[in-house]
Amino acid sequence: MNIIVKTASGHLIVRPDTTWEKDNEDLYVPDEVSSLSFTPVLAGRITKPGRSVGLKFTPRYFDCCTYGVLLYPDDLEDGSPEGFACASCLDHTSLIPGAMFPKEELPSAQFRLFRDNELIFGNAGETVAMVEKALEEATRRIYIRTGDLIAIELQPRMPLLKREDDRARIWAEPSVDFNIIF
Repeated sequence: MNIIVKTASGHLIVRPDTTWEKDNEDLYVPDEVSSLSFTPVLAGRITKPGRSVGLKFTPRYFDCCTYGVLLYPDDLEDGSPEGFACASCLDHTSLIPGAMFPKEELPSAQFRLFRDNELIFGNAGETVAMVEKALEEATRRIYIRTGDLIAIELQPRMPLLKREDDRARIWAEPSVDFNIIF
């Protein structure tokens, strides 16, 4: 199982399944990381394998959606391609709830993301068509499998937390609620 990510800049990357945190468990940040950035995502669950899936067929390849958060340890991003790859592989940094809702319910889903009690992101008019388009683009290069997730970054990465902050509660409506502890 992989997490296929369409970045805010339009690139496709793949995060390993070890990064997926679906149960809202707290994140204990490793000592070598002093700050984290984040980006909210819209994610869909892949229900059947495929390659080179045409846009009109993409609705057959996923069944449900949810909102989540991707975390990036800033210390591992040194400007090199390897640095970005390292930042994309840190365990438990793809916070995508396991409980998803049918894709037909996406237009009515509200997503507001908070750090402690400060609003840091709100819905930006996401649609199922975004997942369909990302799926079509991804399958041009990537063979998708049942159980994979596809995640679309909804904004460029933004600073979230520094070691000096010690900890923060990250929560959202619906179904995201975890603590980051340095």
